[in-house]
Amino acid sequence: MIKKFFKWFAPTAKDINPQVGGIFGNMTPEALCGIDPSRMEKEEIRKQLAMLYKRHNQAASSLNPDLREEAEEMLDAIVHCREKYVE
Repeated sequence: MIKKFFKWFAPTAKDINPQVGGIFGNMTPEALCGIDPSRMEKEEIRKQLAMLYKRHNQAASSLNPDLREEAEEMLDAIVHCREKYVE
């Protein structure tokens, strides 16, 4: 469900930064995590990532393969953002 929601807001091909892609598809890890480093303090980013990690870490052990795949993608984005902005 979250995946469909993000695809609805995903930019068109002409709006995509050429550096965006890889395992994150059309959205940046920041967009997937809902953080804006230019407007958020380091502590706000840390709290947002902690909340997302808790939610998606539980979903990663789901028996539903679609939910599990989506959770793994989100966990990758969370780790990327945590390494870049928090640590």
